[in-house]
Amino acid sequence: MDELVSPYSSSSSSFLAMVELDVCEQWLVDDAWASHSPVSSDPAAAAAKTTRRRGRKAAAGGPIIGHVEAERQRREKLNRRFCDLRAAVPTVSRMDKASLLADAVAYIADLRRRIDCLEAEAKKGAAAHVAVAPDGLEIMMVGQEAASVRLTTTASQMQHAPARMMCALRALGLAVQHASVTRVASGATVQDVMVDVPSALQDEGCLRAALLLMLRHDV
Repeated sequence: MDELVSPYSSSSSSFLAMVELDVCEQWLVDDAWASHSPVSSDPAAAAAKTTRRRGRKAAAGGPIIGHVEAERQRREKLNRRFCDLRAAVPTVSRMDKASLLADAVAYIADLRRRIDCLEAEAKKGAAAHVAVAPDGLEIMMVGQEAASVRLTTTASQMQHAPARMMCALRALGLAVQHASVTRVASGATVQDVMVDVPSALQDEGCLRAALLLMLRHDV
């Protein structure tokens, strides 16, 4: 007996086959689009991209330093400089920064005044220093144990020449027998001294050199 065939059986089976084919093609298209999409599927990378902030790098490969951190470091450096300045200034009136700067300026000005005074005193001392010319000192031996010493100076060469001469003779251990001081018309001072000479200085050249050395060192 022949089987009865429904007129709708062939058309329904072909319709189902076409639907399944469309679904498979849609799945393939979705997979290809997801694999080529520019948006990364990695959640860690996405989180890093969303949490990235603007800033400046301290060094190559180093952590990103924000403006707040840079300002904090600048303030710490400035505070260290103020601490060093406070340690250098001997007297600080108040502990705020403005008073500290004012005290530092006053201290530097006082140091400059001291330097000027010391330089002026040094120049004055150099001008008053003994400057005996080699030809201003004459030595003549009198016998073996005595010598006649004549020192001729001007006010510009040596101040208080007689007193300095006596100090130099005393420092060399020369006993004074006689001494005289004369002021000539030209303004020069002539000092004549007769002294006893020890055996170590019984030579005109040695005695003259020793006296010049003592006079120039402002004995």
